[in-house]
Amino acid sequence: MATIHAIPLARILGRAEKTKFTYLKGFGQNVEFGYYSWLVRDGTHNILVDAGATAEQAIHVWGRPPDTVEHVQTLEEGLAAHGLRIEDIGRVILTHLHMDHIAHIHRFGAAEKIVQRREWTFASQPQPIDRYYDPSFIDGLEFTMIDGDRQITENVGVLFTPGHTPGGQSVWVRTQRGVGVITGFCCIHENFGGCDCGPAVPELTIPGIHQNAMDAYDSMLKVWNAADFVVANHDAKYILENEVS
Repeated sequence: MATIHAIPLARILGRAEKTKFTYLKGFGQNVEFGYYSWLVRDGTHNILVDAGATAEQAIHVWGRPPDTVEHVQTLEEGLAAHGLRIEDIGRVILTHLHMDHIAHIHRFGAAEKIVQRREWTFASQPQPIDRYYDPSFIDGLEFTMIDGDRQITENVGVLFTPGHTPGGQSVWVRTQRGVGVITGFCCIHENFGGCDCGPAVPELTIPGIHQNAMDAYDSMLKVWNAADFVVANHDAKYILENEVS
C-alpha cells in the first residue's frame, strides 16, 4: 500500500472569493485555501504530485494583498519532514500546468515529469484569455506525455479529468484507507458536498474556474466513482492535517 502526505506551502484567505471554487455558489463569501505539493510514497517510489506555489508568488505575481497570504514552509522543509530531499523524488506527476501547481518544477531536473499531452499542448501556447498559464514555467523541460488514464506504479495511477483545464489528470493512490484520489482540478471539499464517496447521486459542484463545465462535472463524477476518499487539492484542512493516509 502507498501513503499520501500533504506538503502545505502557503495559506491564502480569499476575501469574497468562494465562488472561484464553487461555481455559482458562495458569492461574497470568504474562503481559506492552501497551495500544496503532495508526497506519495509507494515502496521505494517517492512521487511528488504537483510542484506547488509560494506565498511570494501569490503577492508579487498575482497581486494578492499581503495580509491575506501566509507562508507555511518551503518545499525543502516539507520534504525534510519525511527524510527526503529534492533529489530523492523520482517522479513528479503534474495534475495540470496552472502556475500555482508548477512553481518548483525546474528544480526537479533528474525526476520524470508526467503530464497529459493535451495539457502540455495548451499550456505551451495558451489562449490569452486564460491567465493561469505562463509558458515560461515549462520552457526547456522534458516531459513524459501520456494520453488518458495510466497506471504509474503498483499502487499509483492517473485518471484523465479535463474540464477545469483541457488536460487535467487526478492521481489515485491505493492506501490502507482505500483508494484516495488527489483531484486534478482546483477545488475544496465543499465541491463534493457533505457525503462520503459512494452515494449513487452525489452532490457535486464544479470548480468555479473551468474551461468546459460539462467535462468538469463528468470528471468530478469519475473521481467520485473511483475514490474511497477524495483529497481536494486546495482545501485548507491539509495545512494542519499533513498526514492524509
